[in-house]
Amino acid sequence: MNSLVPLMIVAAASLAAGPASPPLPAAIENAEAVPVRTVYRVKQQGGGLGIFIDEAAVFYEIGKAPNTVWVLERRRRDQKMGLVSVRHEWVDGRTCPALAETIGKIARLPPVSMAGLDTTPKTAYSDSSDVTLMGPAAGGASSDFALRRDTMGPTARWWWDAQKALEPCWAPRQPYLNGAYSLRSRLSSAQDEVEVMRP
Repeated sequence: MNSLVPLMIVAAASLAAGPASPPLPAAIENAEAVPVRTVYRVKQQGGGLGIFIDEAAVFYEIGKAPNTVWVLERRRRDQKMGLVSVRHEWVDGRTCPALAETIGKIARLPPVSMAGLDTTPKTAYSDSSDVTLMGPAAGGASSDFALRRDTMGPTARWWWDAQKALEPCWAPRQPYLNGAYSLRSRLSSAQDEVEVMRP
């Protein structure tokens, strides 16, 4: 009878702990490598009245059409009244439809033209941040590159709307995708951020 006591205690402890969590999906060993491309990059910087934001984000396209997956990584530093917080987070497009919607809106941003001698900008904003978006140019060669930056303009509003839509999707761990061997953080440190944000 005494030999059954330890078994009864173990069984009781297992029941108290509840059902075990389902196992994570196993990695596929020697999975075929899939391409990973850095497509878009976003930089937000600025502020005022005791608030300052320094944020970088990288959009990765993984795989080949029609089975591509989008992943977003960001490193954000907020300073509010002298208190500093840093967030390094990821969004997995497989579980966050808002990521594809955010990317889809890039093509609908109004075109940008360069100011001429008689169209010098006269508006200046304070207490706000600049938002820069970098990525491939529409309709050009694969090597063409476009950069747009504004304060309180369409680029900034696009990113602010994106942040609201993506807020429930951020997670601290990098998503796992079989075969995406070259998917690695480009924003692990401030120096990494400087490198990846170069035009």
